[in-house]
Amino acid sequence: MALVMTLAPAGHAATPPDAEITAALKRHGDGTWTQADVNLIRSIPELAAVVEDVTRPEEITTVSAPLNSAGQPMGHNGAPMGGTQASQFMPPADAEPAIAGETVIAPVEDDVDPDSSGVSPMITGGTWKMTHITHTHRSYSGSIIFKYHTYAEFNYGGGKVRALRERYDDFTNTNSVDVKIAPKCIVDTKSSTPANSGSSQMKREADLCVFKYGCYATLHPWAEVKVYGTGRTAIGGSGV
Repeated sequence: MALVMTLAPAGHAATPPDAEITAALKRHGDGTWTQADVNLIRSIPELAAVVEDVTRPEEITTVSAPLNSAGQPMGHNGAPMGGTQASQFMPPADAEPAIAGETVIAPVEDDVDPDSSGVSPMITGGTWKMTHITHTHRSYSGSIIFKYHTYAEFNYGGGKVRALRERYDDFTNTNSVDVKIAPKCIVDTKSSTPANSGSSQMKREADLCVFKYGCYATLHPWAEVKVYGTGRTAIGGSGV
């Protein structure tokens, strides 16, 4: 996925010296960047298209859907989703599943949904549900550098989180930039069930690199989904 590019002057302005660009990229990576660094990167279109915009608020989206007995996501009408609609909720075939022998099992949680009435819902057999969290990273020009996805499948019923089943993480949209992704999760944790609540957390490492200037930033995107016995979820995480 190496990115090859030639830096050309923007308009009639001279391209800043390599040393200035390297220093600005380094400060982007270690979090000490200044507005002058931002302006420098933005002034070079080829860099603005591939360097992460550190001034942009985090872009996080979350979708959830109940699953039928065949493991298919269902819409509001109870009918199974298919094709593109289903792909918004379910992991792709090449997503990395959590490895059972490497997952850290955290202690049982005892957090009750603060928005619940305290009355346990009567759900025979419980309900399986998939939650998909996406962290999107964009360049200064607005193009996508990469997306980090996590998926967690859980069962709830009778006021309890009964089980956490399949869990995955995945990177997409990395074709336009050199993104070096660690081959394994550096955090892979789920809490014990059954319990009043349950959590799943996954974290990965990724280096952002620019041809000629090398890797300028190491990110540790992570996501956590907390599930209550009511089926409600709470989301946490960061892309940095």
